[in-house]
Amino acid sequence: MSELRTRDVVESDLPAVLTIRGRSFGPLGSGGDTWWQRVSAETLGGRMIAVVDENDTILGAGRIRPFEQAWGGRHLRMGGVAGVYVEPSARGRGVATALTRALITRMGELGDVVSCLFPTTATLYRRSGFEVGGTQTRTTYAGHHLRSLGALGGRSGGDTTVRSATPDDAAALHALAREAQSRHAVSGPMLPSVARLAEELGGGELTSYVVDDGFVVYDLSEDALTVEQLVAGSPATAAALWGVVGSGSSAIPTVHTHLDPRDPVALALGGLPAAEVRQVPWMGRVIDLAAAVAGRGFAAPLVAEAELVVDDAEAPANAGAWHLEVRHGRGTATRTGDQAAGSALHVGARGLSALWCGWSVSRLRQAGLATGGTAAGDAALDAVFACTPYITEYF
Repeated sequence: MSELRTRDVVESDLPAVLTIRGRSFGPLGSGGDTWWQRVSAETLGGRMIAVVDENDTILGAGRIRPFEQAWGGRHLRMGGVAGVYVEPSARGRGVATALTRALITRMGELGDVVSCLFPTTATLYRRSGFEVGGTQTRTTYAGHHLRSLGALGGRSGGDTTVRSATPDDAAALHALAREAQSRHAVSGPMLPSVARLAEELGGGELTSYVVDDGFVVYDLSEDALTVEQLVAGSPATAAALWGVVGSGSSAIPTVHTHLDPRDPVALALGGLPAAEVRQVPWMGRVIDLAAAVAGRGFAAPLVAEAELVVDDAEAPANAGAWHLEVRHGRGTATRTGDQAAGSALHVGARGLSALWCGWSVSRLRQAGLATGGTAAGDAALDAVFACTPYITEYF
């Protein structure tokens, strides 16, 4: 068996990577060339890694997309693992495992403190410490219920004049999205960058409208309207934007949304969403525990302390014994050096990632991902990491 090693992908490697991509997932579809140029430009220079053999032949490659992700309403640097391709004739030789571990190492070097991905196979990523964190949920509504909200918005007072958004609005929309994620103290969704918003607003494929304290971005096809983003700073703004979404209900009666499953629209509608909900699971991983805890938001009234021992060979920044403490909405994770602490909960990388994403300790124990600890420590850890994370964008 030839020896495998990893290295950065350079521009001259892109045709070989694209060939492996085609052999793994089929040829690029319409608009694929533009997409490939964009994602390549985004990740060349340190965020795209290849696995090669002794002849420097590329056997696999993967990308780390630079994102911000909300956790407890505060925003952390997140590496989005995507575009993991392995040459079919090289499968079964450890290429994917070597690649995934190299991506984790690189994220630590780049300062990404957490990571997420949409898995093609869970087993591969679990071997490298990823675990199911949440879902991307598509909820379906009847358009006429949303149209009715527009009439309510018109009677609520205030200026809710809706206008078309342009690329010049991108910075303002970014600020509105950041503020909304902080206000609702959400966990999981990615914060769209100014550049991404400008691209969406100027691309012509999506429709966007803006109000002083909110905006909506949606896609319109022949049989349905799909809301990609909707941010509202007041009930009147929410009603006005949802009214626009539902305004064409006679022609497009079905509205899909890729939003928070607990978006306030569910409380304001005159009807219930459709019974069928489509969910796509995603997996998360902690890359740097101390930095991640320091950056995460916590409920201001929460006061909690707990001991935790982590075994994580792929991310040494996580490994060891920790004292976790949360006060006044901020948290710290401090190394203690006592890895044999009898009162500490013991987890591996998967257990840590699941705990971070809000899985209760009792469930981790039942899945065989946690041992040791105490009832009081379990309760403290459950309180510290309590959340229902979700992602709105597939990447």
